[in-house]
Amino acid sequence: MGIISGMLNLVYPAVCGICDRKLSSESDEDLSICADCAVKIKKNPAPYCVKCGRSLRGLVDSVETCWECPKKEFFYERSWSGFLYEGPVKDALHLLKYSKKLSLGSLFCGLLVRFIKENPEIIEGTDGIAAVPLHSVKFREREFNQAHLLAAAIAGEFDITDLSRCLKRAVSTRPQSELDKNERLENVKGTFEVIKPTLVYNKNLLIVDDLFTTGATLNECSKALKKTRAGKLNCLTFARGA
Repeated sequence: MGIISGMLNLVYPAVCGICDRKLSSESDEDLSICADCAVKIKKNPAPYCVKCGRSLRGLVDSVETCWECPKKEFFYERSWSGFLYEGPVKDALHLLKYSKKLSLGSLFCGLLVRFIKENPEIIEGTDGIAAVPLHSVKFREREFNQAHLLAAAIAGEFDITDLSRCLKRAVSTRPQSELDKNERLENVKGTFEVIKPTLVYNKNLLIVDDLFTTGATLNECSKALKKTRAGKLNCLTFARGA
């Protein structure tokens, strides 16, 4: 540590992005997170359902999908989720999205980049990345799109084209968190449009969002992209809900 940075740390000590406690020597300073919060962040354990990303740990090796997914129609090939939506992950996502604690964006981006490096098949053959878009009204309220923060970080780290501008949320809908499973499916139907179809034509894309719960939003994004003849579609979210 340099003299100047050491002096700055004395005056303005680095704090955990989640709990605001001072970072100690055991902290993960690259992610600005303390050891206590780090140990509470739970990875989504492999193996995963290829469609919804749910952990299949404890099931026989030959199983590729969970008990729910064979009954559904999917417009994407595969989905991954890095972490479980509980504890510090849930708290921090709420702080980022609803309290505009943008400093947490780097934490989520860093953790998701690490997850991809541990599972490089996620980006194999990927031509472009597209974040799930917010409606323009919601974007003006929030002033940022957490999904695009993640997509931009992945694009920059792995030198993949960010094609998020090709997707538009054309209809303003109720927040998915306010709805039950069936309502969520109806809520997002016909919501997304591809506004630059030539840029995604025959391209293999990774669609990125912050949270997978029912998968309705990702599936509708994929459906819109398939209509414009995009190539192979995979999905990645930071967290997986119950």
